[in-house]
Order: sequence, then C-alpha cells, then structure tokens
Amino acid sequence: MSSSEAVISEFRMSAFVALTALRRYIRDHPDTTVEEAAKSLERSDADLAAADFDCGLRLHTQIPLEIDFAQPTESLRRALSILISAHRPWWCRFFPLGRQRLATALTQDEVQTFRSAGLFEEYPSEDIVEWWDGLASMMRSLENQRLNEQGREAEQLSLAHERSRLISLGIQEQPRWTALDDNGAGYDIQSYEKTEFGRKNLLIEVKSTKRSLPQMILTRGEWDAATKYGQAYVFHLWQLPCKTLTVLTVEDVAKHVPSDNGTGRWRELEIQF
Repeated sequence: MSSSEAVISEFRMSAFVALTALRRYIRDHPDTTVEEAAKSLERSDADLAAADFDCGLRLHTQIPLEIDFAQPTESLRRALSILISAHRPWWCRFFPLGRQRLATALTQDEVQTFRSAGLFEEYPSEDIVEWWDGLASMMRSLENQRLNEQGREAEQLSLAHERSRLISLGIQEQPRWTALDDNGAGYDIQSYEKTEFGRKNLLIEVKSTKRSLPQMILTRGEWDAATKYGQAYVFHLWQLPCKTLTVLTVEDVAKHVPSDNGTGRWRELEIQF
C-alpha cells in the first residue's frame, strides 16, 4: 500500500472502529500490547469482522492515548482534527467553503466517518460549529502562507531578472526589494530603465500564478500606484514552477480594469490572460 493510500484508509470508519476496540481492550487489559489486542479481537469478536485492524494499528501510533473513545463522538472529532492537521488530505481545501462543499469531495467511507462524529448534523451544536470553524481557519492560514511563499519566490526571480537586465544595459545600480521594507508602497521592486537622457526609475509589481491559464490578483492600491506612475510602472507575471515571465505595461492591464459606478468602488479583481 502506498503512503497516499494509507492516508486515505485512515479516514474510513472501519479504521476508527478498530481503533476504538483496541483502545477499550487496552484499557481493560493494561498488560496487553496493542498488537496482541488486535489479534485477540480479530479472533474472538465477530462484531468486528469488518474492522480494519491494520489501519487501526497505524491510527494507534498517531492518536494520543488520552483519546480513549469513552465518549465516542467527541473522541472521533478530536482524532479527525489530529489526522487532518497531520496529513492535510487534498480535500482540506474545501473547509473554508462549507460543509456541503467538503462533503462532495469525500468518499462515502469518509462521509460515514464525519457523520459518526456528528459533523453533518442538520442543527449542529456549538462544539461542532467550533470544530468546522477551527479547520477552516487553519486552511485559510495555510493558504495565506503558501501564497506568501509563492509571492516571495516570484519577487526573488524578478530581482535576479532585473540584476541581469541592468548589467546588460550597463547600469551599475542594483534593484531595490521595496516590498521587503514597505509592503504598502504599491510596488515590489524599484529598478531602472535606460533612456537617451540617462537612467530613470522603473517600478515593478510582481505577480505569480501556478494555473495553466495565467491569472493575477490586482488590488486597488496597486492599480492606483500603476496609474500614478504610468510608463514608469510595469507588472511582472511569473508562471510557476516553470518560471516563465510575462512583462505587462499599465496599458496592457488597463483594458481589464472595471470602472467605479455610483457609490461603488472596486477593491480587488482577478484578471486572466
């Protein structure tokens, strides 16, 4: 069994049934090893014929012993939280989108586990709401961290690109990583451009995307800076992980920017290229 298959099986109810039986057996027979408990239960308890003891043994090494399943529903929720935080299965991305969106991504076995934990009750208790909110907050935080790391990678790529470009132009000055010192400046890098009258400032807003169809998120503050500086402002759009750069002028982006109407004022927009 591959590691990904092992992770998937650990969210099946048959695995938690086995873990619950193991914890109860060990509680009643403290001198018995967990492996001996599994063999004894498989031989002697017909009600556990469908339990997955191989996976239950793996769960036993991951779930703290204080979760003894004396209160099955609450213990199952706690165990799920630990497993989800440790493994972050692919369907975690749906936590911020709500229970039903997540349910569509789960297998029937996984849905059964969530239902056994009381997590799909029509009228959830405060504890259940807190469980969902906690996982949703965790995933938002992880996504923000991922995007921040992706953004920093793109900024460093732009710095390297600008250093090389300035050398080719015969400009000795180094580009400045503005976003590292002032994230509210409206641009990420201050570089230079060569003109017939000497060098001039070039302000760069760095964007990155991992989608096959490149896209960028543009904030109102960034666009206000772009329109303020005009031809002295460009966008670097990096496609990752292939590290392909597209340089966009303010005019290139302007055709995608909406207008304010009435008392409405846009704050952020998504542009696909």
